[in-house]
Amino acid sequence: MHLHCTRLSTALGAELNGLDPNAPISTELADALHASLLEHHVLFLPDLDLSPTRMAELGHALGTLGVRHHSYTTHPESADVTVLEWGGDKVPDAAEWHADMTYRATPPFASILKAIVLPPVGGDTLWASMFSVHDALPPGLRRDLETLDACHDMGSFRTEAWERAGNTGIDEAMTSAGSAVHPMIAHHPVTGRPYLNVSESFTRFIIGLSAPESARLLTQLFDLTNRPEHHVRLRWQENTIAIWDNRGTQHYAVADYLPHRRVMHRVAVAADRRAPTEAHATLV
Repeated sequence: MHLHCTRLSTALGAELNGLDPNAPISTELADALHASLLEHHVLFLPDLDLSPTRMAELGHALGTLGVRHHSYTTHPESADVTVLEWGGDKVPDAAEWHADMTYRATPPFASILKAIVLPPVGGDTLWASMFSVHDALPPGLRRDLETLDACHDMGSFRTEAWERAGNTGIDEAMTSAGSAVHPMIAHHPVTGRPYLNVSESFTRFIIGLSAPESARLLTQLFDLTNRPEHHVRLRWQENTIAIWDNRGTQHYAVADYLPHRRVMHRVAVAADRRAPTEAHATLV
């Protein structure tokens, strides 16, 4: 099988063609996909109609599955496939820059997302290269950030917890989801490349700073992430699949399509078996 990647932006992103949806997912194929992810950070695979079971198989070929989201439902054909459905009165909750589940001590390595039902227009997804954002930081600020850590938690998922059970619901959701402190400048476990590791969705405050100091600095960093030179944008078509490395990228699902429906299937790959430091990560 010959895979061909076409780069889509300077910062990140490539369209990948040549994958047969019916072919076995060999070690050679998984290695090629992994290498492409390391180079491009997010891959777009057009017109690839993988069943939920096949999506899970692809996830298993890339690493270890097992991360379950605390708020979303799973597909009846495979508990490894999360169903993301929005429309009507159900307002999308991913129109914020974020890397998935950074409120866990070990966030997932990668995600595989397939378009199932799309609105007539809108519903694009953007990805940002946090490697590119890091490289654009003023050198002095970069040095300061290398000494700092920040606390991440579940963010706006509190709203659903409150609507379900008030203060008790929030307490239970926070306990279930957890929180984690991560370096503000992290390093990719395979390439070693540094990236900015804060997001407007989940980063709450910077350890060691006062609340106003933390808020001002985080706002500055979130503004940098919003610059389009760090982005690539996907206009979804039915059966398009996106695969991205959750380490060093963030994404933003544009919420411009209501009241129309948008349904996606997602597989979270918990640990990258090709990264020695993650090979035995604990799944929670």
